[in-house]
Amino acid sequence: MPQTPAPPTDPGPRDLLSVVAVPGPRPTSVVVEVTGEVDAYTAPALEVCLQSQARQRGLRVLVVDLSGVTFLGAAGVAVLARAHQRCLARGAELVVRTGGSRRVLRLLRLTGFAGLVATDPPESGPQGGQPRPAARPRPRPRRAPVRRSQRVCR
Repeated sequence: MPQTPAPPTDPGPRDLLSVVAVPGPRPTSVVVEVTGEVDAYTAPALEVCLQSQARQRGLRVLVVDLSGVTFLGAAGVAVLARAHQRCLARGAELVVRTGGSRRVLRLLRLTGFAGLVATDPPESGPQGGQPRPAARPRPRPRRAPVRRSQRVCR
């Protein structure tokens, strides 16, 4: 009897996102390495890890390494914002490493989150960094004239 292949299964959050906490360079720091997609489906896994790491005694710096992230959605930024608030409440600092990922940096900049926490490259804001020069306004594109028909529909 020929065997039929098993139907494909939907990937779970663990298949789409990897979150690993490793000791930082100092005893008072932890690095959380994130790889994969951070969206509404996978963000809870990241939140659980960041919550447990932020609770550690003596923590001064929580580094979230997003250099391996292929997608960062609004749910991921919300998780980072809550982690930032937890760190502030405990007297710790949240540092976000992007590894120069344009996708991640763009969303952090658009949401204003890059100005609240230390990132790489440093953003202007409370953590320092040089302010960016003001953007030049773009000229408005010229529009083609609209031809109006002489015929009136009745």
